[in-house]
Amino acid sequence: MMIGSLAMFAIAALMTSCQQPAPTTTETETPAEETQPSLRIAYVLLDSLTNQYKYFKDLDSIFQKKQANAEATINEKGRNFSAQVQEFQRKVQSNSITQQQYENEQARLAKLQQDIDGLQARLSNSLQEDYQKERKALIDTIKVFAATYAKEKGYDYVLCTSSDIDNVLYGAPQYDVTNEVVIALNKRYEKAEKQTSTEPDKKKKK
Repeated sequence: MMIGSLAMFAIAALMTSCQQPAPTTTETETPAEETQPSLRIAYVLLDSLTNQYKYFKDLDSIFQKKQANAEATINEKGRNFSAQVQEFQRKVQSNSITQQQYENEQARLAKLQQDIDGLQARLSNSLQEDYQKERKALIDTIKVFAATYAKEKGYDYVLCTSSDIDNVLYGAPQYDVTNEVVIALNKRYEKAEKQTSTEPDKKKKK
């Protein structure tokens, strides 16, 4: 049932979205005074981003709690089922039940096992749907912000890289804008949280 960390899956998804063809240049005989200006490129370390971006951490924490609750529910039902099976086996071995009781109990336990399997499947599917929605929200947030950030700072490209998936073979430290991006994202997220928390108060005043 374990689906894994939301942040780790989001990193992989973001890296996939970042894997665009690198800008290429071709040699021409254009005079030096007519050459195009050099591209401005920055990059973000996704490992640091997921460790420091509050939105990432909050969603990952919520997702892990949902997963833990689902697993606890299934484990509890599994323990209860095992106890009932053991009690059934004890009665069979002690010859304390009739043939009709044996058949009825066997059918009941089989139905109970099916119900548990069905519940596990439903909970797993629900978690998967939640994960897909949360991952999409994360990716959309980062990509929308990256476009705005690049425009404001005058960057032609904002690349992304991580320790597991790397499409930036080398990046000079002065072009690492991770801290700047994290600070901006956290400020925007904290502002959104404050607005959300004050909305109930505004409704009450009305």
